[in-house]
Amino acid sequence: MKKKKAGIPLDEVFAGAETDPRWKEAYAKADIEVRLALQIAKARSKAKMTQGQLAKAVGTTQSVISRIEAGNQNLTIRTLAKIAATLHTALIIHLRHTH
Repeated sequence: MKKKKAGIPLDEVFAGAETDPRWKEAYAKADIEVRLALQIAKARSKAKMTQGQLAKAVGTTQSVISRIEAGNQNLTIRTLAKIAATLHTALIIHLRHTH
């Protein structure tokens, strides 16, 4: 018997969401961990990788990637850099005044 995939593809979750003003407002107010989690999940999905595949490439476990994508994992810059490199994305970190 073939195992049935669980969950909804990330593309379907975000389909149209970014054009919804309520979604944009909620995203802007979200903590950095949540915004980063969404960016990582979207980049992984765009790269057509599973959490397990990303974990193996980065040198961690699928459960860590799951926690990262849920915004429940404290990340080091080194881990972020590994994830960005694996997903062929640029990691850009900067500080700016908010006043």
